[in-house]
Amino acid sequence: MNRLTLTLGLLMLLRGVFAAENSSVYSEAMLTVAERTNYERTSSLQEVVDVLDALNAQTELMHRETLLVTEQGREVPLVVLADPPVTTPEQAFQSNSLVVYIQANIHGGEVEGKEASLIAMRDILFGDKQHLLQNQILIFVPVYNADGNDTMDLNTRPNQDLSPAITGIRTANGYDLNRDGMIVEALETKALFEKVINRWDPDLLVDLHTTNGTWHGYSLTYAPAYHTAGEAPPTDYTAFEMLPEIQAAVREKFDLEFSWYGGFDYRDWPPKELRTYSHAPRYLTNNMGLRNRMAILSETFSHDPFYKRVHAANVFIEEILEYTYIFGPDIRAINLSADVAVRNSAIGQEKGVQFDMVPLPEPLDLLSYKYIPFEKEDGNIDFVRSSELVVTEGVQNYNAFIPSLTSRVPASYIFNGDFTFLKDKLEEHGIKVNILQADVTYTGEVFVVSEMDKSNFQLNGHENTLLDGEFQSAKRTFSRGDFIVSLNNRLAYLIFYLLEPQADDGLVFWNLFDDYFAEALAADNPVEYPLFKVY
Repeated sequence: MNRLTLTLGLLMLLRGVFAAENSSVYSEAMLTVAERTNYERTSSLQEVVDVLDALNAQTELMHRETLLVTEQGREVPLVVLADPPVTTPEQAFQSNSLVVYIQANIHGGEVEGKEASLIAMRDILFGDKQHLLQNQILIFVPVYNADGNDTMDLNTRPNQDLSPAITGIRTANGYDLNRDGMIVEALETKALFEKVINRWDPDLLVDLHTTNGTWHGYSLTYAPAYHTAGEAPPTDYTAFEMLPEIQAAVREKFDLEFSWYGGFDYRDWPPKELRTYSHAPRYLTNNMGLRNRMAILSETFSHDPFYKRVHAANVFIEEILEYTYIFGPDIRAINLSADVAVRNSAIGQEKGVQFDMVPLPEPLDLLSYKYIPFEKEDGNIDFVRSSELVVTEGVQNYNAFIPSLTSRVPASYIFNGDFTFLKDKLEEHGIKVNILQADVTYTGEVFVVSEMDKSNFQLNGHENTLLDGEFQSAKRTFSRGDFIVSLNNRLAYLIFYLLEPQADDGLVFWNLFDDYFAEALAADNPVEYPLFKVY
């Protein structure tokens, strides 16, 4: 009998006891709009707030804050659940409890996590999940993209089985919030880093989505933080310990199939490979990997009916929390050990700044709908999806990344005191920037730019900058008032990825230095990247 079987048995026994002792009839106000309308509608922000008000009126275990006031003037609620109640990060740190942050609706039309979060909060406060607050502090933001959520219209997400018919839109005022984790431009992202990531330092972030339409056969797919340049153990534990055990628990308890996130090309039937999304830390889950913290991306299956999508999201939330309830000390220990390892050994390491997607060693058996080839009148072959679920064995699972370009982690980066915009950007990430107190001469490296190009696509209005060139040994004198960033820091790999000139998702890529480069290139001299690396 393995550890999972033992813990599942214990949990099922405990759940029975808690359910017997805590069964209750909820007030109508505690029900979500989805539940009260037989899953014909999804909630507006105000309807979410109404449910939170109803829950809060009956408990002392909920602390509420405002994450931000959006561009359109909406107040986004942040909820902290703890027993005993917790109102400050200091109290959380003193308790030594695991801190889990769960957010939904970053894309306003992907509504399942929003409803599932409210149901989970109700179960935790008044249902059979009250034990989950015994040793962990849970932070919820059920509507992260309030402006997108409330910009509701017909069929904005038609691939979601046309249910609910009216949903919000993907973006917030034209901005995709899940592409903003590095440049941090949107109000929502600034608030997330200030009010949650830097303030509460969650051990685990869970980001709830709905897929855009691959016809796999799973009720939900998931991915860990792709740590890339970061410390591996938090990501490896999430991917190869936590998620497989949650997958097994969900299958045993609910007869639901969850698996790795990814898409396949149905035109090459049967599928040979499953490919995940980008490794880039602009995605908030991946950003956590550079912070030595765990994260999980969740994607319900868009082609399931609405009630099934909500059920899958709710099951996933609650089973994650059942797992963290048991293994919270392990999770904290792994994260804190990663902090120590980065502080002690990051400097001098050769780390990736650009990456290629590669398959994991073990192929998977892929559950999907079958595709049927047919010849069209023009002689070309096309495919239609059948209603039959099939398993394709031995599919290559492209859910890992290896460096295609590396660079060396310095002891510090130094830059001119005029670059206050860079200092401010680093501080938004929670990175400490010091000021030189005297003129100092350093020996190190400078990156000499040989070519500067723009990407051929746009991200949130950016035509991203791509540099080519080489590092050269150099000696430079910096003045009192210039800035220095030490990498003797638990966030060393985040600093590294942000500041390396050729990082494929760093601040150069996001055009932060474009004005500097334009001026330097106009002078027709060799262009040096304006950060100096000291070893």
